[in-house]
Amino acid sequence: MLPQSHRKRVRLAWGSAAALAVLVLVVLLVFFRNTGHSTATPINVHQKAQVFHPPKTVKATPAQKAAAVATIDRFTRSAIIRRNLADSWPLATPHMKLGVSHADWLAGDLPVVPYPAWAFRTAGYTLKGQFEAVLDYDVLVLPKETKAARQDAGQQVYSCELRDVHGRWLVDSCYPRKTL
Repeated sequence: MLPQSHRKRVRLAWGSAAALAVLVLVVLLVFFRNTGHSTATPINVHQKAQVFHPPKTVKATPAQKAAAVATIDRFTRSAIIRRNLADSWPLATPHMKLGVSHADWLAGDLPVVPYPAWAFRTAGYTLKGQFEAVLDYDVLVLPKETKAARQDAGQQVYSCELRDVHGRWLVDSCYPRKTL
């Protein structure tokens, strides 16, 4: 039977709600404890294991290296410092252009982190890896000799991968790796 006092009825209602919440929590913990998925990697004994084999190093010829450096130099002076962006569009692989229209590229919305054009002095290129139809370069972008350029921009190292596409070296990826 319900108590006569309004205060006691309110306390009974709040107590009942709290008890019901605790009961629901206990039922959930007891019956639905582990609903997550296992993080253990399943082992299939009926298939051969997949083994990673690093790509084979293939030495590029001096002509290939010269053509790749010419491409990366034009790309650096166009895409990285955002000058004459139309020059860098034909130097990029279809993979690099994924999700970017030609109009977006020309507007400066491209998948390369820019270096401030006002601070750009020169760039140097170091071959880091040689694989079949792939050359990896580090591009060191140097600022002008002014104090403002050295403080605001500094030296920047970009890691760029070039691919041989039908006899032409094209930039497949280019991202900043280190600021000096």
